[in-house]
Amino acid sequence: MEISVNDKKITVPEHTTLQGALNLAGINPEGVATALNGEVVPLVERDTTLLKEGDSILVIQPFYGG
Repeated sequence: MEISVNDKKITVPEHTTLQGALNLAGINPEGVATALNGEVVPLVERDTTLLKEGDSILVIQPFYGG
């Protein structure tokens, strides 16, 4: 099925979790925030949050500076 991660389309197998999609996209899950279709998904729920066709994942990585 097709989903998007930070506006980039990727294909993942059916029954893929949010964490699985991050792994397939090559994103290190440590220290990032995730949102699924505009709703924040806490770290502890990523392994149990199943994706569906057309879902949109936003990954936010903190940056430092001033």
